[in-house]
Amino acid sequence: MPTQDTTPTLLTDGPAAGRRIARHLIRIAYLAAPIIAALAALLVSVNAGATIARLMARLGADPIGQALAGASTVGVLALLLAISLLGQHTPTRALSLIYLVAWLPLTVALSAAEAALGSGLQVGALATIGQTIATLLGGLALLPAVTLAVASRRADSQDLRGELAHYLSNAQKLVLLSATAGASVAFGIARGMPAEVAVFIAVVLEVSFLLALSRAQAHPLHAGALAGFGAVLGLVSVETISALAGLRTLATLAVLGEIAYQLTPAAGLAYIVAAQLVGQQPASRRGSGSGHVLPEHDQPEREHDPQPERAHQPASTRAAQPEHDPQPVYSLNGHDPK
Repeated sequence: MPTQDTTPTLLTDGPAAGRRIARHLIRIAYLAAPIIAALAALLVSVNAGATIARLMARLGADPIGQALAGASTVGVLALLLAISLLGQHTPTRALSLIYLVAWLPLTVALSAAEAALGSGLQVGALATIGQTIATLLGGLALLPAVTLAVASRRADSQDLRGELAHYLSNAQKLVLLSATAGASVAFGIARGMPAEVAVFIAVVLEVSFLLALSRAQAHPLHAGALAGFGAVLGLVSVETISALAGLRTLATLAVLGEIAYQLTPAAGLAYIVAAQLVGQQPASRRGSGSGHVLPEHDQPEREHDPQPERAHQPASTRAAQPEHDPQPVYSLNGHDPK
């Protein structure tokens, strides 16, 4: 009896072989894709670091400074990306995401400045921005290093959006306070005031505003001080920006700003004195030794008797009755403690 030939041929086994080859190619692609992406990211990072190092060399930095400049930009960017993607602590991830969004344009600006300077393009604004960022790079790199360490001690809320809102609001306050402080200094210098006096008034104004902001809900005095110092900051800032931009301003606005600016030290001192007087307790609430009767909510709590009916019994009857513990006593090892 003839046997059937089962040898695979191109017509019978070709489609199955093609599918197997396709599966193997797809598997190889899946395995090679992360490696290729990592190599591409590494090459791009090395190129950006070398570009920034050339910019620092153009500005006169030594080889160590050039290497540290690359680490302060591309290295910090890689660190922030790793924390954002692999971190388990939510506050640290939120803060690293914010820094990542800010650090990427900073690195791009430095690379673009080197490209503009190296090619001889007439891009004055871009080159100036790059040179300014390069001079501040050593101090700017301290911001993520310090704040991320502080954020790592914050309790994990598991709410990324809430943490992002928290840090963004604080960043907005910091930027606004820095801008208003600079506007206050410029306001005083523009009117012939010595720089150290203008800085002193700006510090007094900002500190008074922050003090009122931290106590705004404690007393109406602090809420009023917050509104007053905030109005002065806004008035001075608007007048400074209008003067620097050459815009037409209201004469009344300038006069009010000058008067409020001059009264800032006196207003800050008056606020400190008033806050101290408000924070003092009345004499009738400082203790029972003065003969005053404390209010009911300030009196010390009396010891609670678990058997209220014993308070109305005679002393002899109460002494004769044994006291019973309302809660049973248990031992940690399961035996009777007696």
